[in-house]
Amino acid sequence: MRNLSDESDDYPSRLIDARCKICKSEHLAEINQMLIEGRPYSEIITKFPDLKLNKNNIYRHKRHFNFIKAGVEKYERIKQQLEEGADKVVDELKTLDATIARMEKYVMSIDPEKKPRSLEVVANTMLRAIKLKHEIAGNIDDPASKLLAMFEEAVKEE
Repeated sequence: MRNLSDESDDYPSRLIDARCKICKSEHLAEINQMLIEGRPYSEIITKFPDLKLNKNNIYRHKRHFNFIKAGVEKYERIKQQLEEGADKVVDELKTLDATIARMEKYVMSIDPEKKPRSLEVVANTMLRAIKLKHEIAGNIDDPASKLLAMFEEAVKEE
């Protein structure tokens, strides 16, 4: 058997056996599609009389054209990518939470009379971190963020 992998994610990877009647046939793609659709062997045999197929031919072909295994492998790859992406988002949200907490602590320690510019810079940094966190979380219009509203008010007053 030789491995002819189709790199497209839309079509399962397949193994081609040079001894297989179906693999050698010009109807390979159509027969594979019928197998994927779960069509009965008898329907495949009837549709391609020129190939003189029998149930054993189709069974053997289906063993090396294992679209179920390919589907499970693809699912596992996608699942892994999804987990990696989710981990990245969690890390970004944790970093933003830490930034917001640091900025909040710093804002509370600044004397606005002595360091108005520092207060403005820190408050703006905190606002951007809060806004970015809401954008990542998908709830930018969330009115429940009292902290965001408080700092927006503070910036407007100045």
